[in-house]
Amino acid sequence: MLTQGPAQLQLRRKSARLAAVLRAVSAVGAAVVAVVGFAPPARSVWVAVAVVGLLLWSGLFTVLTLRPEPRPWLYAGDTGVVVVLCLAQGNLVPAEVLGASTGSGWIDMVARTGVLIAQFMLRQPLALAAAIAIAAAHAAGAGTRDASVVLVLQGLLAAAVVVLLRRGARRADLTLSEQASALAAARARSAARTDELAQQRLLHDTVLATLTMVGTGSITRDSAALRERAAADLAVIEDLRAHPGAARLVAHDPTPLDVALRTVVLTHRVGLPPLDIEFDVPPLDLPHEVAEALSQGIAEALTNVARHADTRTARVTARRVGEGVAVEVRDDGRGFDPATVPSHRRGLRESLYGRMSAVGGSARAASSPGAGTRVVLRWEP
Repeated sequence: MLTQGPAQLQLRRKSARLAAVLRAVSAVGAAVVAVVGFAPPARSVWVAVAVVGLLLWSGLFTVLTLRPEPRPWLYAGDTGVVVVLCLAQGNLVPAEVLGASTGSGWIDMVARTGVLIAQFMLRQPLALAAAIAIAAAHAAGAGTRDASVVLVLQGLLAAAVVVLLRRGARRADLTLSEQASALAAARARSAARTDELAQQRLLHDTVLATLTMVGTGSITRDSAALRERAAADLAVIEDLRAHPGAARLVAHDPTPLDVALRTVVLTHRVGLPPLDIEFDVPPLDLPHEVAEALSQGIAEALTNVARHADTRTARVTARRVGEGVAVEVRDDGRGFDPATVPSHRRGLRESLYGRMSAVGGSARAASSPGAGTRVVLRWEP
């Protein structure tokens, strides 16, 4: 199971913003150079179509890249646009630019940007394959020269930098996960000790107090009060056996929601296919029963994704809402129509809506056939 932590998600967001800026700036700069430096054998119609197409693509690319979940096809498409321009540069740039070895034309600007975007946004080895494809198209369109070789070297250097950045982000997430696990273990030990002390105090005030009264003769064996106290003490013992953590729950000790949700995400679902889950939940403490309801609801939502959505990817996120929290599970699977769910199916009605209602929260499932599913659980004190 592949889980992307906050450091990896942040790196991906920063890379997407960098890609959007690079594409927009290079497109505008290349358009200016293409118009100002126009000269034969470049053809005016070819240049006009190429410049307008590049600017339109750059606008679409920038908008889609800055959306919350850009798709990999977008970056593969950018490589395709760059390859086409490189192949056609014999009709797009002046003769002196085609003969220069330094790569100073507007197509060279677009090609260099395309290589960088591919390295930051595509996974290896696809990223390096994109760089080689751009360099090959550049050589085919203008002849082999130093600029084509520089594109390959640029791709290799950028790929090395990105690998180091991604490796550092994974290590940071691993460290955060280990710290969260250690914190959870410490809190669990503390909670267990708190329960133990609370139970000892309760037994001291009930069972041991009754035995002391019997030992000192304050209550005789035949006394009706002894039978009443014994019955009450027995009820206390049975309640402790049935609810060993009741003292802590009543006290509303805070529970780390991020740890509870990470445990749910990493839990193996027996009999169901594994999911690749992106995880973006900040540290947040909530009352124990609320964190438990949220984590159990998210577990049910992920089970539904694995069982019904016909997809292997999902995303779990959380954000503060006032003094409360909103937790979301999103998938891009086949979706469904909530209105057609049979009344005897209790997954949404009880596992999500009922569980959140019991702690004063709410749940909402938004979906339609072919458009994926979005489940949002909210709670505010």
